[in-house]
Amino acid sequence: MTAADAAADPMAREQKLIEALRRNPDLRVLRVVRSSVSEAVAAEGHAGSVGLRYPTVAVVETTPEQATILAARPEFHVDIDQPLKQLESLPPWPATDASSFDEFTQVRFQARNEEGEPVQDAFLYVHGGAYPVTAHTDAEGFAELTVPAGTLDDVEGVYVRPRADHWSVVVDRPALSHTEINTVVCRRLGEVSEEHPGEDWARQVTGFDRLPPTYRGHGVKIAVVGSGVAAGRLASEQVTGGIDVVGQDDKSWDQDLTGRATHHVALIVGHDGDRLVGVAPEAEVHVCRVLPGGRLSNLIEVLDYCITQEVDIIDLGVYAEQPSVLVAQKLEEVRQAGILCVAAAGDTAGPVGFPGTMPALFTVAAIGRLGTFPPDSAHAAQIAGIPTPEGLFAARSSCCGRKVDAWLPGVAVISAAATGGRVALDGSAVAATYGAALAGLVLAHHPDFRYGFVSRGPARVQRLAQLVRASCRPLAGLPGSGVPDATVAVGLAPPFVSPGEPWTGDPIQVPQYAMPADRLRAGYAEPSPGEQAETLSAALRAAEVLVPELDD
Repeated sequence: MTAADAAADPMAREQKLIEALRRNPDLRVLRVVRSSVSEAVAAEGHAGSVGLRYPTVAVVETTPEQATILAARPEFHVDIDQPLKQLESLPPWPATDASSFDEFTQVRFQARNEEGEPVQDAFLYVHGGAYPVTAHTDAEGFAELTVPAGTLDDVEGVYVRPRADHWSVVVDRPALSHTEINTVVCRRLGEVSEEHPGEDWARQVTGFDRLPPTYRGHGVKIAVVGSGVAAGRLASEQVTGGIDVVGQDDKSWDQDLTGRATHHVALIVGHDGDRLVGVAPEAEVHVCRVLPGGRLSNLIEVLDYCITQEVDIIDLGVYAEQPSVLVAQKLEEVRQAGILCVAAAGDTAGPVGFPGTMPALFTVAAIGRLGTFPPDSAHAAQIAGIPTPEGLFAARSSCCGRKVDAWLPGVAVISAAATGGRVALDGSAVAATYGAALAGLVLAHHPDFRYGFVSRGPARVQRLAQLVRASCRPLAGLPGSGVPDATVAVGLAPPFVSPGEPWTGDPIQVPQYAMPADRLRAGYAEPSPGEQAETLSAALRAAEVLVPELDD
């Protein structure tokens, strides 16, 4: 194929390269990911469309040596297909080796609540003696564990995580018995309802409880990227579609294997009988399942789906350890399509994870509040640093850094459980869901998007992020803008004005509100080059790689 032919028909050129990869005995092409947007551009025959097209991506299993060879060729770019992650909140107890033990003993546990009722199907985690041991309680709340004999005095902790409707429990240095039943009492979750908003700390902190009842997010599309949603659990007509890119199925997104995304979706549009739970109940939600087992290539498919469905906001609650040029390029395509990505900072207690490091994304970290969970629950381990006068603190597991745009509730947040009832979860993914819901309310109700920023495009994304960022009040000792206020963000109250980020409404000039000098926030700082996407030089470690064809 000549260069002229390739320019005239880039899809044919890409297909030829894919066929060459399939003929290579040292490679196994798992699947091919094509951009529907690029295909539409090519089908319309736009002149010069080659440079605008997102490259075709081949997900290939190969050796590190073959990955290095491909990376050296100019027609290929190689990325590692890293796994996508989300918080799994187990106490940080180290594992030890029990191979030297010859005798073992049985230890019985029972989990019950304050009324003596059994807590069934609770996850039980015991660390001590030799190694962590896990089990689930039966219908009567009982569980039996096998541990090395003579090690009960060395047990460091017992962690019980109920399936729903109860708080978790952490017992440090327990006095366990191998002859009697060891009882763990789990407290019931507090009620959360419109009639008792004081019990819902997350709505109070973010100002959702002060919004008029007519502010419901009508007409806005939000995509929730996570583990799917439990079918029928939310009783909400607002969950209108989705995709399962892990199972390669357009229907199985209505299953939630981890239970986390059902919790997130309910925070946006959930209902519980006559009581409203979601903060943007009239938004249209699309569920994109990438967990468990998803990788960066799956995220590319999800982002392409969001573009074709013309969603407005992506709740991006997953992250990877290293940056990806291909995903970064796709996220820029998302921004150009007028979609705001609200990204979780990550939950490794370190620097912000990818893609939250990208400047174009709105990245959020997690905070908690003292007094909103029992002191013996696993949530207490999230307390870090000195709380603010109102009791707010940064979650210990949450990643942080200069790229954090805002801090939102992400500790002991109560919402729907996939199996029924309610559950309290932690994580920056929870914070990202609140950020996405808030952005949806701003898009639906702020006057800027009725008169000024109507057209989809990067200007609308930038303005939406500006409004949410400008609504924040600072938190002492934490980077970023602070905690957003929903009433300010939707235009019902004067915003804070950042000296580093002036208002630039176009074509309508948005009025500025002067604030006392001692209340002005510090200017927003872009991440350093070291925090942005780096050159990928880890091809030698690749077990699975992305092999797209880059346009010349």
